[in-house]
Order: sequence, then C-alpha cells, then structure tokens
Amino acid sequence: MSDPVRTIARRLHDSCKPFAELLLDHSESEDWHSLLFDGGRHRLDLRLRGEDVDGALDALPGWIAAPDFTINGHLIADIRLVALDRRADEAMVRLEALTIADGLAVSV
Repeated sequence: MSDPVRTIARRLHDSCKPFAELLLDHSESEDWHSLLFDGGRHRLDLRLRGEDVDGALDALPGWIAAPDFTINGHLIADIRLVALDRRADEAMVRLEALTIADGLAVSV
C-alpha cells in the first residue's frame, strides 16, 4: 500500500469514527508522470458500516474537499468519489486520487 493511500484511508477512517466504521477493502496505486511532475494515481475501495452510514456519506464530500486534507510529501491534485453502492447497514465507496510529489520537500 502506498503512503498516499495509507494516509487518505487513515484520515477518512478518523473522520468517520463518530458516524460509522470505515474499512479499506482494496487499493491500487500506479506511478504517474507528466512533463513537469511525478506522482501517483490511486484507487481506494472503502466499506462503511455501522449505525449512521448515511451521516458518513453525507459528510464524505466535505471531508475529501477540505483544504486541510493534506499528505506529507505530496500534493493532492484531485480526489473524487467515483462509485457508491448503498446497502442496508453498509456502503461500498470507490475513491480515485491523483497525488503529486511535493518537490519543495527535496533539498538541493
């Protein structure tokens, strides 16, 4: 599991605690490069379960869009909810994220 995936999952897990339990079922990461930047594309398959899954789902867009949602050593260029499957007391959520290595952290 890549550091950005671990950090995103931990942050969302902590945010969900008052509402529901968040579990990371699966993740994939691949290197991403442009002419000027290096980073990674990440997919997270998450499961929410508990008594207030709806509360967590309602709050999720705000959590991933929060300006303080940061990853040490990386910039979150894009993060979005791409799939949602709601069941009785749980929900399956897929997020995709693009992170860019923070070049400012490199010393010359």
